[in-house]
Amino acid sequence: MSEFNLLDEKWIAVRKGAQIEELSLKEVLAKAHEIDGLAGELPTQDAAILRLLLAVLYASLAREERAYSDAIEFWKGLYEEAKRFPMAEIEGYLEGYRDRFWLFDDEKPFLQVAGLQTADGKINPIAQIVADVPSREERRFFSTMNGAAVQSISFAEAARWLVDLQAWDYAGKKASVVGGAPNGGGTGWCGKLGLIYPRGKNLFQTLMLNFVLLNSSGAGEPLPFAPPAWEQPPRTAAKLELRPKSYVELLTWQSRRARLFAENGRATGIISSYGDVFEKGNTFIEQMSGWHQSSIAKQGFIPKTHDSTRQIWRDLGALLPLKGDTSKETRRPPVLAWLNELKIRGTIPLVAVGYEYGPMQGVVDTMISDSLHINAELLGHLDDDWAQRIVDVLVQTDRGVYALGRFANDLDKAAGGDGKSAGDLPKLQAYAALDEPFRDWLARISPQEDDIEEKMIKWRATARKELLKRGTALAAEAGSAAFVGRKDKNGRLVNTPIAHRWFFGEISKHLGKGG
Repeated sequence: MSEFNLLDEKWIAVRKGAQIEELSLKEVLAKAHEIDGLAGELPTQDAAILRLLLAVLYASLAREERAYSDAIEFWKGLYEEAKRFPMAEIEGYLEGYRDRFWLFDDEKPFLQVAGLQTADGKINPIAQIVADVPSREERRFFSTMNGAAVQSISFAEAARWLVDLQAWDYAGKKASVVGGAPNGGGTGWCGKLGLIYPRGKNLFQTLMLNFVLLNSSGAGEPLPFAPPAWEQPPRTAAKLELRPKSYVELLTWQSRRARLFAENGRATGIISSYGDVFEKGNTFIEQMSGWHQSSIAKQGFIPKTHDSTRQIWRDLGALLPLKGDTSKETRRPPVLAWLNELKIRGTIPLVAVGYEYGPMQGVVDTMISDSLHINAELLGHLDDDWAQRIVDVLVQTDRGVYALGRFANDLDKAAGGDGKSAGDLPKLQAYAALDEPFRDWLARISPQEDDIEEKMIKWRATARKELLKRGTALAAEAGSAAFVGRKDKNGRLVNTPIAHRWFFGEISKHLGKGG
């Protein structure tokens, strides 16, 4: 039995203006220039499907390695002249692998293992495939599904969540399948990354901006090609330890051995166990993640993941090209270097998505979804003066926020408290207050037109004003007890006037003395 072919059936959720609709794989690529973007259940799911679409583009349009000038000319011919995908070529390729795109098939189901089964015949509820639905019903408070909706889902939903499962699935013990392995391998590949990707004005532009043809670590060398999952022999239940040979392989990496089950035209069950695994260190063929030197020497460079407690702009240093950057400690996401090769101009959004997992990465704890508008010129080494100055002003801002936190601790100590954690909340509130102003300031930078010193002065003035205002409010809230103060364990008097003098001095040192 073969059912629900992803080439023709409508399963990818997209957004056109205010409308959300589902389209087939071929329709999405044919109409990409008319589609605003993907619109699945979660931003992480959209990222997984974006990567699947990229794999189709690589396999159908970029199998042949091109020299630097040829690669750039080919890319610009599509992006600037055609402004849409060559569907005759893409559809011709996809039709050659039609039998590999059946969601349900007795021999070669899409991203699954035919006949996968557990020793005891147990099949898990389909809710297990939905990333934000806890397996225990009493914990299903804020999720995309609940109640009867998680007993069965449409084939379209199942297809989207299957792609998501292979990319992001949490670690921990999996089903004990015949011939497979219930343990080992960690999360899906995307779950090990802090994904960063540029977004265009429509889906065509988004795909093209991420359609990297050259290796940023080489001198304009082409990315190596190795076939995606549907060109490889169908996987068996066995977990395999093997290393990916190309980015295309990573885009369709089968980190899980899975099998969907259906009744009455609805997906009702799932079996999932560990699949293809490898050590994540130095996997520089990945284009959508930054890297940092691991504290464990043998691991080399490992992916830089996102931190749910920090807005993306606070980590701009990991995205911008800095003066004297020898890549000894960190590496930028290669897709950002690709934008520089293309000489992209104007302001573009950078999208950051990822997960923070719970203990032993056995549960999804927090989903991270953020975006930042930035002038593409700032991402190239031609403007590394700007990049360094922006990072410098961020460091100055951090020091100003730190001073606010210490001021709050000093006030707490002056009023009789222990002065240890009173500053935590004021610091978080300060970053929240600076969030929108910084994003707006950054988005308006035009390196070719703006004076760099004037821009830096403007931001320092904005940060200074906000932090001083918050410091004044903290001093007022501390009351008379803090104003009178008390002596610390070293016999020094701590009170509001003394603490404020120090605070004002720190703000002036890092953010200027104002007008």
